[in-house]
Amino acid sequence: MRDRDRLFIIVLSLVMLTGLMASPALAAKRVALVIGNADYKSSPLTNPTNDARDMASVLKSLNFDVILITDADKKKMVDAIRAFGKKLGASEIGLFYYAGHGMQIKGTNYLIPVKTSIREESEVEFEAIDAGRVLAKMDGAGNPMNIVILDACRDNPFKRSFRTSKAGLARMDAPPGTVIAYATSPGSVAEDGKGRNGTYTGALLKYLQDPKLDIYRIFNTTGLNVM
Repeated sequence: MRDRDRLFIIVLSLVMLTGLMASPALAAKRVALVIGNADYKSSPLTNPTNDARDMASVLKSLNFDVILITDADKKKMVDAIRAFGKKLGASEIGLFYYAGHGMQIKGTNYLIPVKTSIREESEVEFEAIDAGRVLAKMDGAGNPMNIVILDACRDNPFKRSFRTSKAGLARMDAPPGTVIAYATSPGSVAEDGKGRNGTYTGALLKYLQDPKLDIYRIFNTTGLNVM
């Protein structure tokens, strides 16, 4: 798919999402899974649990049914994704937000649980969560619109023990009707932030609460602010 065609689909999807978000009649049909992982044994982070709690609060104010988990191990993340998947089928909008460590291995993006025992690259697929798992749940639910927000582009905390390592996350192909928002461009590293929130999430929280902005302008303005 050409970049121009991909951009058109993203913009069209955001316009559709704006219409759904603005409809009071669909207020009870919005579901979100929000995860914030910070308490890592290797390279602990400062902001993700605050980011997740603040994002959950804002989404609740926008009439989302929110599943919130913080500092989750792999089992807790898997259980939450399954619970999210069950609710997706009855929703009009599904939203997944993740803040924490993330990495790409051979073009696949992984979200890193806390309490993980990763020691080398070959263990990542068994110890971490493939981000495609969430996309598969969204695709299988068949609801009209989904959005994925990944503030997971902090540097790989295990890279010293890996023979090959690429920074940030890889670009993912989204299922129809799904929009993916990254904290930074694919292959780049995001900042954890110096205040209560990470750099990207802090800006996103601000603009999500601006009633004058539609969804397209929220993400566009957030990106410009971070840059």
